Amino acid sequence: MYFVCRCVFWSALTVAAVWDVREYRIPNGCLAVSLVSGAAAAFGVSGAAFGGMAASSAGGLPFSIVVLSGFLIRFLMVVALGFPVYRWGMIGAGDVKMAAVLAAWLGFKDGAAAISAGFAAGAVLALGKMLRQGSTYQRFLYLSAYIRQKIQFGTVGRYYEPDRDGRGPVIPLGACFFAGAAAIELWQRL
Repeated sequence: MYFVCRCVFWSALTVAAVWDVREYRIPNGCLAVSLVSGAAAAFGVSGAAFGGMAASSAGGLPFSIVVLSGFLIRFLMVVALGFPVYRWGMIGAGDVKMAAVLAAWLGFKDGAAAISAGFAAGAVLALGKMLRQGSTYQRFLYLSAYIRQKIQFGTVGRYYEPDRDGRGPVIPLGACFFAGAAAIELWQRL
């Protein structure tokens, strides 16, 4: 069961990453399939390894419930931390959910490494795109105005405005997160 869940998890995220590259959108369905298959894998691997109902050190709860709870807590923590960044218009909601699913799967340490690698890849991709489009100066003017607004007035508006900016500055950040997670996952297997 774990192998099947693992294959479904990575297949759904691969589809989501390709979709992000093509459409700059991540389908909720792909993320939902990944979340459910990842949770099933977490539940299944703990059940297979420990007989499913073995008592844990967490108050006698079955170990599989503790592992599943950890998976879901990691997911919810990343969503909670990423939501303000989404509200400020710096990343998309799909990017937040993709990061949350990956952190839930990989754990805190490897999830943070994968998300950091994704942000680094996204920064390089964004810089390359700005240089190619000749919009570097304009984007930094928007950023400085955004920071000035926050400091002077204490308000935070949306950094990215589709009506003002169009699709030019958009990058597939979810695909970058996926690449970072895939690299971490492959590195662990070596």
